[in-house]
Amino acid sequence: MEKDQPQGDLTKVTPPTELNAPELHATFQHFTRRLAAHRNHAEMFAQNEQLLASGSSARTQHMQEAQVVEINRWAQTLLENAWATKRKCPKLTPLTDTSTAGLPPLPAEKQLNQLLHTILFINLTSTKSYSAHTRTFLSTFGPLDEDAVVAMLKNPEHAVAEAERKSKTDVAKEEHAERNKTMRKVGMGLAALGGGVLVGMSGGLAAPLVGAGVTTVLGWLGIGGTAAGLLASGLAGSSVVCGALFGAYGSKKSAEIVDRYTKEVEDLAIIPVRKPRETLAVKLCVSGWLETPDDVSAPWTVLDGEDTFALQWEVEALINLSSALYNLVKSQAMQYLKTQIIKQTVFAALAAALSPTAWLKIGQIIDNPWMTAKARASKTAHVLGTLISERVLGNRPITLVGYSLGSQVIFEALQYLATLPPERTAGLVQDVFLFGSPVSAGEAAWASVRRVVAGRLVNGYSTNDYVLAVLARASGGSWGVSGLQAVQVQGVENVECKEVDGHLKWRGMIGKCLRQCGAPGVLDAEVEEQLKNKEKKIEKLTDLSKSDVKKILKEGEGSQEEGRDAKQ
Repeated sequence: MEKDQPQGDLTKVTPPTELNAPELHATFQHFTRRLAAHRNHAEMFAQNEQLLASGSSARTQHMQEAQVVEINRWAQTLLENAWATKRKCPKLTPLTDTSTAGLPPLPAEKQLNQLLHTILFINLTSTKSYSAHTRTFLSTFGPLDEDAVVAMLKNPEHAVAEAERKSKTDVAKEEHAERNKTMRKVGMGLAALGGGVLVGMSGGLAAPLVGAGVTTVLGWLGIGGTAAGLLASGLAGSSVVCGALFGAYGSKKSAEIVDRYTKEVEDLAIIPVRKPRETLAVKLCVSGWLETPDDVSAPWTVLDGEDTFALQWEVEALINLSSALYNLVKSQAMQYLKTQIIKQTVFAALAAALSPTAWLKIGQIIDNPWMTAKARASKTAHVLGTLISERVLGNRPITLVGYSLGSQVIFEALQYLATLPPERTAGLVQDVFLFGSPVSAGEAAWASVRRVVAGRLVNGYSTNDYVLAVLARASGGSWGVSGLQAVQVQGVENVECKEVDGHLKWRGMIGKCLRQCGAPGVLDAEVEEQLKNKEKKIEKLTDLSKSDVKKILKEGEGSQEEGRDAKQ
């Protein structure tokens, strides 16, 4: 479902005039202390990575120090953007008070949101980027109306006109002629910015006219001083800001960037799940296998809210993997393993439950497609990490979502980002949701990934995923993969998805699992549709009846006897 683009309105990003001095002071105290807490958490994750690294080195120490420098720079800049609407800004230090206990309450939601939108607008237009840390932090105060900010940037002419309409007072009516003259000048400077034709324009010529016009309108709204100047200059340069924020998706430049890597990854492409609306944040989703090419994007229609894209990669290899997984699940050996799961046998005992012949048959089914796809996932991960670092989707927060090998692609892309200088990567990635990940649950790797994620890092796992257990074991690994268990690293959220009782189930239940995690933008109607159509189909192909269980258990016991005789 596509949303109508809202029209700009300057009054939605101007500081609320209803707040008195004590209320403003209390609000900024809350803001400063909570920002200090966010900064401290980010520093803690950087320190944790160093502590868990296998053998501390000068390079690890340097990366940790560089991360702290970058997070301090971001936090101080945001604080200065906030205090620009009040008075001289304090300096954040590790000793800054983080407790909000005893402070007066925050103002009403309407006034608080309006103030947050002012801070966000000033931050976006002064830095020409939207840090994932900024979005994560501001969202702790409540939902942000980012569409209103986008509308301001994309249609500043309408935003100023709407503010003028709302600001009409008796005094303003007496100045009607002068105001019209000002608005005509504003229109001349902003006309070229209408209709969304924003990317690549300088905005420099329009700046003096816009600055004069907007400052006048802000005066009618009761806004003056530094805040008025920052808002006016922000509107004047909105075209440049839009070009930086939204990237160049679909342009010749973005196509060239992606094309650079098609020799390394076949079929590489970024596919929109829905028509992009140029939102202030973006989601990128990665499927783990494909029944058909449509499965590149089909699982992700459950998500909305921000521009949502799917990463297309190695289509043929993932279709081959899908066929192999279904053949594996239907094999007698795997059906026997599933009956052991039903009997609540632990994974560690599964190896003993099958004869060597059965393990050999499993290996023949999965070795080539699974190991081939895993190797190509690693190549794709490096490319994805490069695309993210080059901001191919813009200077805006990105949320990454994937299941199975898709989550491996994301995890290893984040590991690659962790090797780059923090000034290139801090604030790129907001939230990460990984499900059924065939990657190690080792602490050092997850601590490294945790450092480059500004918001939530979620590990969705299932102790009932007997297929992943066998895949991990048969491919030379161990049971210790994160898709089967919780990850014991500070800052990683572990969510057990108990209903996923086989690796193929992730495809049909990904929406339900995202909803269980509290992921934003999940569409309930689409989730129910996915469960009704896809999950039921997978269940029919993979689940066993009670009679099947009895029959397979009986046959399996005979197979075990044969296996023991063969060993003797």
